[in-house]
Amino acid sequence: MPSLDTSYLDPLRKSIEQAPVCLPPAPWVLTGHYCVAGLEDVGFDRDRDLLLVCSSSGLGVFDCRTGEKLAREYDATRATDQYHECTGIGPLSGCTLRMAGISGGGLPNATADGWCVEAIPVRWPVSQLLLVEPGSWLFGAAYGKPANFHKLAEEPELRAFGFSWSGRSLVIAGSGELMLFSRA
Repeated sequence: MPSLDTSYLDPLRKSIEQAPVCLPPAPWVLTGHYCVAGLEDVGFDRDRDLLLVCSSSGLGVFDCRTGEKLAREYDATRATDQYHECTGIGPLSGCTLRMAGISGGGLPNATADGWCVEAIPVRWPVSQLLLVEPGSWLFGAAYGKPANFHKLAEEPELRAFGFSWSGRSLVIAGSGELMLFSRA
Protein backbone atom coordinates (compact mmCIF):
# COMPACT_ATOMS: atom_id res chain seq x y z
CA MET A 1 0.00 0.00 0.00
CA PRO A 2 1.47 3.38 -0.95
CA SER A 3 2.15 5.83 1.88
CA LEU A 4 0.18 9.05 2.05
CA ASP A 5 2.01 12.35 1.74
CA THR A 6 0.94 14.46 4.71
CA SER A 7 3.78 16.99 4.47
CA TYR A 8 1.21 19.73 3.73
CA LEU A 9 0.21 19.41 7.42
CA ASP A 10 3.75 20.14 8.68
CA PRO A 11 3.13 23.89 9.17
CA LEU A 12 0.01 23.11 11.23
CA ARG A 13 1.85 20.49 13.29
CA LYS A 14 4.61 23.00 13.97
CA SER A 15 2.21 25.79 14.98
CA ILE A 16 0.32 23.44 17.34
CA GLU A 17 3.54 22.22 18.95
CA GLN A 18 4.92 25.74 19.37
CA ALA A 19 1.70 27.25 20.74
CA PRO A 20 1.83 27.81 24.49
CA VAL A 21 -0.72 26.21 26.79
CA CYS A 22 -3.04 29.04 27.83
CA LEU A 23 -6.44 29.86 29.20
CA PRO A 24 -9.17 30.30 26.59
CA PRO A 25 -10.08 33.76 25.28
CA ALA A 26 -13.10 35.77 26.41
CA PRO A 27 -15.94 34.98 26.79
CA TRP A 28 -14.57 31.69 28.23
CA VAL A 29 -13.42 31.51 31.86
CA LEU A 30 -11.93 28.72 33.94
CA THR A 31 -14.54 27.91 36.61
CA GLY A 32 -13.00 24.81 38.21
CA HIS A 33 -9.82 22.76 38.31
CA TYR A 34 -9.90 19.52 40.30
CA CYS A 35 -7.72 16.49 40.90
CA VAL A 36 -9.88 13.41 40.39
CA ALA A 37 -7.87 10.25 40.94
CA GLY A 38 -8.90 7.40 38.67
CA LEU A 39 -11.20 9.54 36.52
CA GLU A 40 -12.99 7.25 34.07
CA ASP A 41 -15.98 8.97 32.44
CA VAL A 42 -17.90 12.25 32.34
CA GLY A 43 -21.34 13.17 31.05
CA PHE A 44 -23.39 16.36 30.76
CA ASP A 45 -27.03 16.72 31.70
CA ARG A 46 -29.02 17.75 28.62
CA ASP A 47 -31.02 20.49 30.39
CA ARG A 48 -28.45 22.07 32.71
CA ASP A 49 -24.71 22.60 32.61
CA LEU A 50 -24.19 19.94 35.28
CA LEU A 51 -21.46 17.35 34.80
CA LEU A 52 -21.50 13.83 36.22
CA VAL A 53 -17.99 12.48 36.85
CA CYS A 54 -17.33 8.77 37.33
CA SER A 55 -14.04 7.71 38.94
CA SER A 56 -12.67 4.52 40.43
CA SER A 57 -13.85 5.73 43.85
CA GLY A 58 -17.39 6.86 43.02
CA LEU A 59 -19.40 9.67 41.43
CA GLY A 60 -19.43 13.45 41.63
CA VAL A 61 -21.62 16.20 40.20
CA PHE A 62 -20.20 19.59 39.23
CA ASP A 63 -21.91 22.82 38.18
CA CYS A 64 -19.79 23.92 35.21
CA ARG A 65 -21.16 27.47 35.34
CA THR A 66 -19.75 28.06 38.85
CA GLY A 67 -17.19 25.26 39.16
CA GLU A 68 -18.85 24.11 42.38
CA LYS A 69 -18.94 20.44 43.39
CA LEU A 70 -22.61 19.76 44.19
CA ALA A 71 -22.64 16.10 45.19
CA ARG A 72 -20.28 13.22 45.91
CA GLU A 73 -20.95 9.52 46.40
CA TYR A 74 -18.18 7.13 47.42
CA ASP A 75 -19.58 4.01 45.80
CA ALA A 76 -17.13 2.49 43.34
CA THR A 77 -19.66 -0.15 42.30
CA ARG A 78 -21.76 2.43 40.40
CA ALA A 79 -20.19 2.97 37.03
CA THR A 80 -20.86 3.57 33.37
CA ASP A 81 -22.64 0.62 31.77
CA GLN A 82 -21.99 -1.05 28.42
CA TYR A 83 -24.23 1.55 26.72
CA HIS A 84 -22.04 4.42 28.03
CA GLU A 85 -24.78 5.53 30.42
CA CYS A 86 -24.76 6.19 34.16
CA THR A 87 -27.48 7.08 36.68
CA GLY A 88 -26.90 10.43 38.36
CA ILE A 89 -26.69 11.40 42.02
CA GLY A 90 -27.57 14.56 43.97
CA PRO A 91 -29.23 17.10 41.64
CA LEU A 92 -29.00 14.50 38.84
CA SER A 93 -30.65 11.76 40.88
CA GLY A 94 -32.99 9.73 38.70
CA CYS A 95 -31.41 11.01 35.47
CA THR A 96 -29.61 8.70 33.07
CA LEU A 97 -26.69 10.44 31.37
CA ARG A 98 -24.70 9.49 28.28
CA MET A 99 -21.05 9.26 29.29
CA ALA A 100 -17.73 9.66 27.50
CA GLY A 101 -14.37 8.48 28.68
CA ILE A 102 -12.06 5.56 29.08
CA SER A 103 -14.39 3.05 27.46
CA GLY A 104 -15.66 5.23 24.61
CA GLY A 105 -18.50 7.61 23.93
CA GLY A 106 -18.10 11.26 23.06
CA LEU A 107 -19.12 14.81 23.89
CA PRO A 108 -20.27 17.52 21.47
CA ASN A 109 -17.22 18.99 19.70
CA ALA A 110 -18.89 22.15 18.38
CA THR A 111 -21.35 24.79 19.53
CA ALA A 112 -24.23 26.31 17.60
CA ASP A 113 -22.33 29.62 17.33
CA GLY A 114 -19.15 28.11 15.89
CA TRP A 115 -16.72 27.25 18.69
CA CYS A 116 -15.01 23.87 18.10
CA VAL A 117 -12.65 21.61 20.01
CA GLU A 118 -10.00 19.32 18.60
CA ALA A 119 -7.81 16.72 20.30
CA ILE A 120 -4.75 16.38 18.07
CA PRO A 121 -2.05 13.82 18.95
CA VAL A 122 0.88 15.70 17.37
CA ARG A 123 3.28 13.76 19.62
CA TRP A 124 1.28 10.62 20.34
CA PRO A 125 0.24 9.57 22.96
CA VAL A 126 0.04 13.18 24.18
CA SER A 127 -3.05 14.98 22.84
CA GLN A 128 -2.94 18.72 22.20
CA LEU A 129 -6.36 20.03 23.25
CA LEU A 130 -7.39 22.97 21.10
CA LEU A 131 -10.27 25.43 21.23
CA VAL A 132 -10.93 26.78 17.73
CA GLU A 133 -12.62 30.17 17.35
CA PRO A 134 -15.82 30.72 15.35
CA GLY A 135 -15.17 31.42 11.67
CA SER A 136 -11.90 29.52 11.80
CA TRP A 137 -10.98 26.04 10.68
CA LEU A 138 -8.02 24.19 12.17
CA PHE A 139 -7.09 22.52 8.87
CA GLY A 140 -7.95 25.61 6.82
CA ALA A 141 -4.34 26.84 6.56
CA ALA A 142 -3.77 24.29 3.80
CA TYR A 143 -6.55 26.08 1.87
CA GLY A 144 -5.74 29.68 2.79
CA LYS A 145 -8.35 29.86 5.58
CA PRO A 146 -7.61 31.13 9.11
CA ALA A 147 -6.67 28.68 11.84
CA ASN A 148 -7.25 30.64 15.06
CA PHE A 149 -6.90 28.24 17.98
CA HIS A 150 -5.91 28.21 21.64
CA LYS A 151 -4.04 25.26 23.16
CA LEU A 152 -5.82 24.62 26.46
CA ALA A 153 -3.82 21.58 27.55
CA GLU A 154 -1.48 18.77 26.63
CA GLU A 155 -2.94 15.56 28.00
CA PRO A 156 -1.16 12.17 27.96
CA GLU A 157 -4.21 10.23 29.19
CA LEU A 158 -7.24 12.00 27.77
CA ARG A 159 -10.60 10.61 28.90
CA ALA A 160 -12.99 13.17 27.37
CA PHE A 161 -12.96 16.68 25.93
CA GLY A 162 -15.99 18.61 24.73
CA PHE A 163 -18.93 20.92 25.24
CA SER A 164 -22.12 20.70 27.23
CA TRP A 165 -25.35 20.36 25.25
CA SER A 166 -26.02 24.10 25.69
CA GLY A 167 -22.57 24.96 24.32
CA ARG A 168 -21.94 27.22 27.32
CA SER A 169 -19.58 24.85 29.17
CA LEU A 170 -16.46 22.95 28.22
CA VAL A 171 -14.69 20.11 30.02
CA ILE A 172 -11.22 18.60 29.84
CA ALA A 173 -11.06 15.24 31.63
CA GLY A 174 -7.72 13.47 31.98
CA SER A 175 -6.88 10.37 34.00
CA GLY A 176 -6.52 12.42 37.19
CA GLU A 177 -7.53 15.97 36.32
CA LEU A 178 -10.78 17.79 35.60
CA MET A 179 -10.92 21.31 34.14
CA LEU A 180 -14.20 23.19 33.74
CA PHE A 181 -14.76 26.26 31.57
CA SER A 182 -17.89 28.34 31.06
CA ARG A 183 -19.18 31.37 29.17
CA ALA A 184 -22.24 33.59 29.27
